[in-house]
Amino acid sequence: MPQLITMRAAISTLALSAAFVIALECTGWVQAQTQMRERVPVPEAANIKYGVNGHDGRDEYPLSNAEARFAWMQKSNLQVYRLDVGTNGSGVLDALVPLGRKYGVTIRPMLYPGTQGATYTLAKRYANDIKVWEIGNEQDAPREGAQQRINQMMQSYRGVQQAESELHAGLQTSINIMTCNPNGASQCQGDVNGDLWFLDMAWNAGFKFNYVTFHYQAHLRDKGYWMDLYFGQMRTAAQKYRVPIFLNETHCGEIFDGSTDGGHPGDGGCYDSLNQTLTEVATKYADIIREVTVYEMLDEPRSASGVESHFGVMYALGRPKQTAALLASFATRTAAP
Repeated sequence: MPQLITMRAAISTLALSAAFVIALECTGWVQAQTQMRERVPVPEAANIKYGVNGHDGRDEYPLSNAEARFAWMQKSNLQVYRLDVGTNGSGVLDALVPLGRKYGVTIRPMLYPGTQGATYTLAKRYANDIKVWEIGNEQDAPREGAQQRINQMMQSYRGVQQAESELHAGLQTSINIMTCNPNGASQCQGDVNGDLWFLDMAWNAGFKFNYVTFHYQAHLRDKGYWMDLYFGQMRTAAQKYRVPIFLNETHCGEIFDGSTDGGHPGDGGCYDSLNQTLTEVATKYADIIREVTVYEMLDEPRSASGVESHFGVMYALGRPKQTAALLASFATRTAAP
């Protein structure tokens, strides 16, 4: 999970007339939007797919109830399931891939980097069903050692490319970055573009990714400066590399402050915060975002500790928080008829 920074940066004001400022901002916005739509192949807002993360193999996610979980996703119009696997993860994927077909759920594996050969074998095995492999998770921090981590990721990237060269199955890859606060000590200090440097480093190493995945758990108070800054980092990545975005770890930042029950409408907390984030995405960033995946489906009281155990939109299967219905409501608006 990304670090959440709560301090506010001081913003200087320009000594310009109000009319000139408004005209300048509007012109710049129009130009930026025009350039964005010219450069990035964009989906319509109605084509955003929603989903959840899971951790199959942990106590809270036994394969024995996987079908019940996928049935719940179908009922909630959730079409994307992201999970973490290693190159030895065929046992989990063998169980989930058929369920994905049955319930109309796209499996999005986050692959822990492995050898080229092992990745090739995995990508080839599931080539008919898994088209995008996310290589690594939150590898953009710290800055120190980033090139070494990218070198490891390249082995799995080459494995996917090898399978695609052989099969011509449309196999693709994605790479992950988090939000980064440039105002303090961080891996992007002084750079409002955030961890674009990491994407540059990976691209220059030969990792020609097809998607960028992005992580942001916003607080309700982030609306404005912080939300514009962080989602702006996401947009800059999409624009520079002409790739769509998967916002594939998001939830309310209030969980980090001790919220555990998902809240309720009008709470000024977790529920309203997640609603605000999903609304912001749908109204301002649907031109670049293809998928929104909330972290995560279930609480993990046995497998995680502290705040990390409370990110579920359900306490357990069959015990939803109100955020589960909120997510389903967004998914229902955009679900294909």
